[in-house]
This record gives sequence, C-alpha cells and structure tokens, in this order.
Amino acid sequence: MRIAFPVLVVAGAFAPVPALAAEGDAARVAGELNDPVRQAQMAAAVEAVTTAVLAMPAALLLRAAETMAGRDPEAVDPNLTVGDLAGAEAAEAPHVLAQRLPELMGAMAAMSAALATMLPELQAMGERMAEDMARSRE
Repeated sequence: MRIAFPVLVVAGAFAPVPALAAEGDAARVAGELNDPVRQAQMAAAVEAVTTAVLAMPAALLLRAAETMAGRDPEAVDPNLTVGDLAGAEAAEAPHVLAQRLPELMGAMAAMSAALATMLPELQAMGERMAEDMARSRE
C-alpha cells in the first residue's frame, strides 16, 4: 500500500483535535483518544472518507491535463477514479486504516499523557530561558 495516501487521511482525521494549550488538555485528549467508543467512531469515519476519496472520479482532471499537454484527452478512461490511480493495493486502504486506527489513537493517547507529565517542566524551562534571555539583553 502506498503510505502517503493513508497518512494524509489519518492526519486529516486528527486535524480537529485541539492543541494542548493548557494543563489538563493533554489528559483530556489522552482520555478521548483512549476511549474505545471514540476510536470506533473515528475508525468508521476514516474508513468512510477513505472509501469516498478512492471512489472520486479523476478523469476530468486528467483529461484537462492531457489537453494542456497537447495530447488526446479521449485516451483517458472516462470512468477513471482516484483508486484506479492509487493502484490495486489501495483498495484495502480503508479497511486497513480502520483496523489500525485504534492502535494509532492509543499510541497518541500515551504520547499525550507523557506530554501532560512533562508540561510543567517544559513551561518552567521556557520561563527560565525567557529570564536568561532578558538578563542577557541588559
């Protein structure tokens, strides 16, 4: 399976996850990512979106590209889809992503929990750096 397509889909699925801006956010995100119901919802959504993307028609864009290149646009199959362009192995991508997503979300939850533990130290370090930089300007 080509890796770029699944990575883009998963990245898009997690785009709405808020940034870890305040204490407690990391723990909340970790809890949400570890929630089996949320994992099942995300897996179903990713599978549906991936299936839809693979089924999208691609012929119109390819025909336009062929025309701009001075080639015969009629040589492009009018029923060509994104899945056809991605290759036969992409047909399994929706199912594979749906199966692997809970594991990925669990790993992200572990990273969020680790970040929550590290956040006070990182904030203190940032404050010390800001103080040191202010002193060095004097």
